[in-house]
Amino acid sequence: MTDYFKRAYKGKEQSLTKVLQSLFCDLQYNELMKLLRKKDVFVNGKRVSSDILIKDGDSLELYYQPSQISVREIYSDDNILVVFKNKGMISDGDYSFEGLMKYKYGDNCELMHRLDTNTEGLLMFSRNKKAYNELRQAMKDEKIDKYYYAKVNGKVKDKEKILQGYLKKDSAKGMVKVYDKPVEGADYVEAYIKTLSYEGETTQLEVRISGGKTHQIRAQLAHYGHFIIGDGKYGNDEINRRNNTKKQQLTAYKLVFKLDNSSFLSYLNNKNIEI
Repeated sequence: MTDYFKRAYKGKEQSLTKVLQSLFCDLQYNELMKLLRKKDVFVNGKRVSSDILIKDGDSLELYYQPSQISVREIYSDDNILVVFKNKGMISDGDYSFEGLMKYKYGDNCELMHRLDTNTEGLLMFSRNKKAYNELRQAMKDEKIDKYYYAKVNGKVKDKEKILQGYLKKDSAKGMVKVYDKPVEGADYVEAYIKTLSYEGETTQLEVRISGGKTHQIRAQLAHYGHFIIGDGKYGNDEINRRNNTKKQQLTAYKLVFKLDNSSFLSYLNNKNIEI
């Protein structure tokens, strides 16, 4: 059965096909053009049949079938689903990657964690209530490690290091700040980094976290003195322009489970779940 997905666009003026690819289901260009020819795309409530320019605030609707949603599955069974989210897609909310997954896989598909809009990589979903409760507790107990690749500014001297700090959210600014000592309202955070390679004045890192707070990796690396290339919030615009990068170079590439043997999901401990 055909259904539709609706969302208001926010951003600079650009072509309809580029907007649809980033906001909706990452359809291929030829698939999008087919939908346009069929007039299955609406802009501000009106059908469109050509690749017009979209402006900030325009309302978009796309009619499609579940089979048209292009999803890169990394791992799937009756209990969990791990998929790859592209940069530019919002993780959660009514009109988001989460919404698309619920439409494709059913309402029992529940998002277990989030990635920033401009961070790509692995997102994990539970597929039933029992799995949801078990995974939620496991994440609270830090029984699931999340690994990332991060390209950062500067040459990192440490081969391996544990970044420790206290992270406090500033909701008014939509940012977080990391402190070296405890402050009121801040949460203790750790990130384990490992230097992988150098390229010019940048360093490729592997980053591991077990918990995960809003913007944690981005803020901790910036506090460490090596912001993620392409990060416009915690980085440097001039350096980002020199690297010709507008979106943070951060990829969630692996999940490692360390569940207790008594858990009905302990079989996941032996699974290789990575890009």
